[in-house]
Amino acid sequence: MTTPVSTFAPAALPIEAQGAPTVSAGYGVSLTDVAAFEQAISRAQAAGGPGVTVQAAPVQAPSQAMQALFRPLEHINVEASTLSAQASSAAEGGRSLTPGEMVMLTVKCHEFMFHCQLTANAANRTSEGLQQLFRQQA
Repeated sequence: MTTPVSTFAPAALPIEAQGAPTVSAGYGVSLTDVAAFEQAISRAQAAGGPGVTVQAAPVQAPSQAMQALFRPLEHINVEASTLSAQASSAAEGGRSLTPGEMVMLTVKCHEFMFHCQLTANAANRTSEGLQQLFRQQA
């Protein structure tokens, strides 16, 4: 027998003490996925013996190295947002762009694409280097 999604709760606390639990799922999640997840949790608790509950572990903050890896992607994200805002303001202004504004917007689009390609190239080279390293060590 499966439990409705709204009653997911750790066994250590009664449902009344927890309030109304909420569940959020990403794009493409089906009820079958939720039921399979609930069954997996039930099996894990049953394997641990009576009185054993499955507890969530806190996630550690990303390290300095991981933050450095994501910095180029964040920069690209900021560039895309800025470019989108500039294009939207130009379109919503109700006036046509001057030739100079159109050229500047085109230049910024090309600069954005260059940064995207550069970041993708660096990521691909890094991935290839790591794969080669692992092959050599194997």
